[in-house]
Amino acid sequence: MSTTPPDDTVPDGDDLVAAEYVLGVLPIDERRDVARRIETDKDFARLVARWQDHFDPLNDQFEPVSAPYHIKDQVDHRLFGTEAPPLQMPLWNSVIFWRGLAFAALALALIGFGRDIIQRPTPPIQFVASMAADGSPVRTMAIFDNQTRKLKVTVVAGDMPQDHSLELWLIAGNESPLSLGIMKSPQVTEFTLPQPVAAKLQNGTTLALTVEPVGGSPSGAPTGAIVAAGTVRGI
Repeated sequence: MSTTPPDDTVPDGDDLVAAEYVLGVLPIDERRDVARRIETDKDFARLVARWQDHFDPLNDQFEPVSAPYHIKDQVDHRLFGTEAPPLQMPLWNSVIFWRGLAFAALALALIGFGRDIIQRPTPPIQFVASMAADGSPVRTMAIFDNQTRKLKVTVVAGDMPQDHSLELWLIAGNESPLSLGIMKSPQVTEFTLPQPVAAKLQNGTTLALTVEPVGGSPSGAPTGAIVAAGTVRGI
């Protein structure tokens, strides 16, 4: 059976909801409802994982860019029917504005804080990762809420070992794998991440599950086979 939807198939029902969730076009309340459903409905979680695999290659073509606030308001109005923002004269055409901004940027740069204060992108509210590995029957879905710092992992296919533990690892860039803890349940295992660890969970971060002795790796580093892994994407 194919793991990706045919190009000429128009999704509907739960399939459409799963696709919209992965694309990040659902209103915030509906998106949270869908996130909770993934934890309890394995069939629906598989749909989400399938659509994430389908759309994931598209992310490689783009660099993340934060939309200006006035653009976001217009997009929200068109997609979700929110109140339309009032029309205002754009500051981008104001010579006074640009001169003032240039002066402020120069002053901030001189004291060493210019770049950090001027560039302050808004992080995604949620991150997801579909985790799988060649030759392994285990497939999981991970959802991280950036506001609560809670990472929830659900086993959507395969079984947890009886005489070993599945340990979850976070791999950020070239850093060594960081243990997030042991999977407690195939339904939902919740990890509350400390702020320094949560800050590492961004676009491109890898999550991986390895088979370890009961209770976890004795060395603090992965020792067993990787049974599932995936790249984190913001939605």
